[in-house]
Amino acid sequence: MKFSLIVATKNRVSEIERFLSSLINQNYQNFEVIIVDQNPNDCLENIVKKYSQKFTLKHVKRTKQGTSGARNQGRLLAEGDIIAYPDDDCLYPPNFLHQVAHFFHKNSTWDGLTVRVMDIESDQDAFDYSLQESRKVDDLTGWSLGIGPSIILRSHLAQKIAFDEEMGPGATWVGGEDTDYLLRCLDSGANIYYDSQLFVKHPRPYRIYNYHQLIQREFTYGRGFGYLLKKRNVHNSIVYQQLWQPITLGIKYTLSGNFKYALPCPGMVIGRILGYWEGTKKFAVAK
Repeated sequence: MKFSLIVATKNRVSEIERFLSSLINQNYQNFEVIIVDQNPNDCLENIVKKYSQKFTLKHVKRTKQGTSGARNQGRLLAEGDIIAYPDDDCLYPPNFLHQVAHFFHKNSTWDGLTVRVMDIESDQDAFDYSLQESRKVDDLTGWSLGIGPSIILRSHLAQKIAFDEEMGPGATWVGGEDTDYLLRCLDSGANIYYDSQLFVKHPRPYRIYNYHQLIQREFTYGRGFGYLLKKRNVHNSIVYQQLWQPITLGIKYTLSGNFKYALPCPGMVIGRILGYWEGTKKFAVAK
């Protein structure tokens, strides 16, 4: 069973080398890496040369910006049985690919797998939406489990479902593309399992960004997520849940005295409301 690991990247050098280095330590080595490089220069050239000597690495330059478009381009080049979309700043624990391969060998009826995303520097979740119990992914839990580096699919499913190139970093709607992708996989009838015991590592945003960057990030990602709520025309109960979610987080962080984590939450709420309103206008015109 061969893996195709599709990495869309821009403006990150040390981070992508950290990820590639984590692959050398995997105790399962049947994989290829497809780097879709959106950098305007050759800043990855030396890294590509170095790691191309260690495993199969395809390096594709892309001038048009957008994470979703880059993943789609890499997806069409994939030769593996299993396709994953690691972020350029994440890393895999040493036995990760072996565990995932074992899951797919053992469970032939599952089309895909999602895993937890843990902070690189601690035993905390990198984001605040992970579920604690393993279970089948459905239309409700998919809203919490749609995180790019956690999504791993059999190739027949990944080749059938493309990312929405209007969504994601570098596109009109910056956030929500991973959730949209996972939910559309479910729409196709795919069986996808969430395993809370498996995880990839990813920097926790609150650790690496300053206040201004956090507020801007949560607003822009929130706007994309709000747009997704309207794009899918979900039931009002889900809309209310997703609008209340950052408010609940903000209250939790405030009560615990963690004001740095609480500060961006209002921006997330405003972004989701704005994105939902903009989506309402867009789809009303489309009709």
